[in-house]
Amino acid sequence: MKNKSFLMGIAIWGTTLAVVIAGLFIWCQSSNVAGQQAIADTYAASSSTPSDFIPFSNQQFGFSLSYPPDLVPTQTQEPGGAYTFSFQDPDTNEGFEIYVTPYPDTKVTEQRFKLDEPSGVMDQPTAVVIGGVTATMFFGHNDILGDTREVWFTHDSYLYEVTTFKELDSWLGQIMQTWKFL
Repeated sequence: MKNKSFLMGIAIWGTTLAVVIAGLFIWCQSSNVAGQQAIADTYAASSSTPSDFIPFSNQQFGFSLSYPPDLVPTQTQEPGGAYTFSFQDPDTNEGFEIYVTPYPDTKVTEQRFKLDEPSGVMDQPTAVVIGGVTATMFFGHNDILGDTREVWFTHDSYLYEVTTFKELDSWLGQIMQTWKFL
């Protein structure tokens, strides 16, 4: 009889523990979703561009954005019809880059992600809207840059990969709010 009571006590204790753990898991997940939504909201379109931002547009790839005045834009042609647009502060080396390449798919495939992101790191992927197009924003890793904040999306047969340092996430969000397709 004592064994039965002991086993019943353990079963009740185990069930209670499982309920508490499940509750914590659900709470953590909802907090994480709320946090990711707050991050995603920083990338949402905004009508207020800082007055000192400089407009930039590229007719070939059909996009425009505005960037802080301390950045210097450069453009590099890459193999396969791709281009890299770099916006960098020459004094601090802070900045971001946009890699644009012809791309026939409407979504980024796993194969393409592994090709362009050899580290395979895509932490906290979050859907955001950039210039009216659904994009995936995530934290990544690059052997040269270290930890990164990235935003990838497709539009009109091109793949756009925007990358900066992880700690410049909010700053990049302000810039990405100005993105428009021409």
